[in-house]
Order: sequence, then structure tokens, then C-alpha cells
Amino acid sequence: MRYYFGGFRMEKTSIYLSGLTCDNCARTVTRALLAITGVDSAEVSADFEWAEVIYDPELTNPDEMAKAVEAAGYGAEL
Repeated sequence: MRYYFGGFRMEKTSIYLSGLTCDNCARTVTRALLAITGVDSAEVSADFEWAEVIYDPELTNPDEMAKAVEAAGYGAEL
């Protein structure tokens, strides 16, 4: 899905997560995603094990997001 913020084209993606057991896990994944250049926002749910991310496709992509989640110690599926 495409969005435009301040004249910039942004996209939204969903990432299915595994290994999250609590809100602290969700915060860890949120921080990992927000640390990626080009990620504008990340909403992470430990209860439903998913993340919705709005990002600039010229700066990052879902594969990079999945790698960041995995580096934080959790599973990620696009």
C-alpha cells in the first residue's frame, strides 16, 4: 500500500513475527525497526505477533526489516 507524506512516497508492509512473549519483546522489535533508516513508523503487537511498518521504499525494504527483527532475536516472515 502506498502513502504520501510531505511529498514523499511511503509504503506500508506487514511482517509476521514469532517468538514474542510479552510487551517487552514488542518494544525490542519496535526499536529494531525504527533504527532502520527510512522506517517512519512501526506498530508491533506481541499478542498477535505482527508488525505494520510505514517506510520510504527508496531507503529500505521489507527484507531489511526482517533481518533487523531476526538480529533482535525474533522470527520474521513477510
